[in-house]
Amino acid sequence: MKKRFTFKSTYYLSIAVFGAAAMVLLPVITAVLFDSTTVGLITLISAMLIYIISLHLAACVPCVISADDDALRVAVCWKKYVFPYKDIEKAEVSYEFIDTLMLMEVPYYLETLKITAKSGEYSFKSKTRTGKQEDGRPFPFENGKFHEIRSYIAPRIKGGK
Repeated sequence: MKKRFTFKSTYYLSIAVFGAAAMVLLPVITAVLFDSTTVGLITLISAMLIYIISLHLAACVPCVISADDDALRVAVCWKKYVFPYKDIEKAEVSYEFIDTLMLMEVPYYLETLKITAKSGEYSFKSKTRTGKQEDGRPFPFENGKFHEIRSYIAPRIKGGK
């Protein structure tokens, strides 16, 4: 069983704030150092491109979670986690409804898979969209990606609950 999802990085706000500051300061500094407005303009355009790309990457971090017969594997960007079923003590799934204040963002459920293993606790989050009922409220959360993974690995882990 393999599921792909994206999530918002915990460093998103830091990237937004420091990136905005760098986008303002770097062109001014380079323009003064090189005594050229052209160099400052080129630096501004480069800084804007890097800022937009890094914000997009921080907002949509790719992740793949797969479960087979012997282990649960999670790959987040270039980092990989392998949890043999014999080492997993507990796997829990929780849901939280997020009603956004942003104009273009649709309310969503934040689904969290918390793995407690011998090596520590690990948490993985996924944004899950939901439809709306006639009165405008979202439908109650149903089976998400992490719920399917949890159901698949439950009989294989030590506790099996």
